[in-house]
Amino acid sequence: MWRHLRSAAPLRVAVVQRDGELLAIAPFCAERKRGGRIDLRSLGGSLPRTGPLALPGHEWETAGPIAAALASASPRADVVAFESASLASHWPLALAERWPGPVRPPLRRYFVQASHVVTVGARSFDDWLATKGSHFRKSMRRMQRQVIAAGGSVRATSEATLDDDVDAFLRLHASRWEGRGKSAIVAREPELRAVYREVARAHLADGRFRLYLVELDGEPVAAELLAAAGGEVVSLNGGWDERHAKLGVSNFCMLHAIEDAFARGDKRLDWAPGDQLFKQRFADANHPVAWTVLVVPRPRMALTLARVTPTVARVQGREALKRALPAAQVERVRDLRGRQRLRRAQPPGTPQRS
Repeated sequence: MWRHLRSAAPLRVAVVQRDGELLAIAPFCAERKRGGRIDLRSLGGSLPRTGPLALPGHEWETAGPIAAALASASPRADVVAFESASLASHWPLALAERWPGPVRPPLRRYFVQASHVVTVGARSFDDWLATKGSHFRKSMRRMQRQVIAAGGSVRATSEATLDDDVDAFLRLHASRWEGRGKSAIVAREPELRAVYREVARAHLADGRFRLYLVELDGEPVAAELLAAAGGEVVSLNGGWDERHAKLGVSNFCMLHAIEDAFARGDKRLDWAPGDQLFKQRFADANHPVAWTVLVVPRPRMALTLARVTPTVARVQGREALKRALPAAQVERVRDLRGRQRLRRAQPPGTPQRS
């Protein structure tokens, strides 16, 4: 999969084994920053609850070997970045405490974000729906009737439709972002198309790759892409045709993804970090994630701290401002910033949309 990403940073994966048994794995990628700084970044990026994994009860035991492996990795890292890790994760502290050498690495947590989830467990879909309140249930039933009356249906991708379905997902996602700023998926569409197809062919049958599409008279109008493992399901992203947005085709797709998670016996479905209203509606809990950096003790550590600190302060200040502003005003500012980025990306003389 990594070979398809032409601009991907080099992989640095620490593995802890004992008597042939895998105890822990810590996947990172090495990224060179301005000034020659090297960051080891969590491989999952902004996907929720990324970072090292260990067998239950072996987390602190394996933190030392992982820290030693990361400390000796080449090129030598200046920063280890834990992005979108569970707020309750012990890994940043464990690696800092077990880092080899006489100096303990400084930790800087600079961003905490909501990550709304559906807790599945032993309940049924109907049990979960009953907890959502009468207004939600009525609106969902009305939305389902409208979509079905318009000729709509939902289905999961299959081996026979895989290539076309991935193309439809990418097209619908790009349509959602048109005129609203940047999307990492849109920016790397050709590479990710190959990644999605390869992963799907390997994991469609075992349910780890899940792609749902809503069709109106056979035409895809909404899509939701999810990944699953060990009972944990995460939404990678979605998209919809704006012409049918008022019909509720995206909600139709999300509701089906939830129902399928219950049918499969999953434990948790995560809508990924973000406090958007649609994520709150289709959730019953908030399991926040955090961004933390570990500054590696090296001769240039003071310089690294001097460069990291302004970024930490800027993010903290931005989040404090967002908390102080009304939600509607935050949305207007976000929309304005997206339009400004779009204008800067356009060639001179491009007509502007009103």
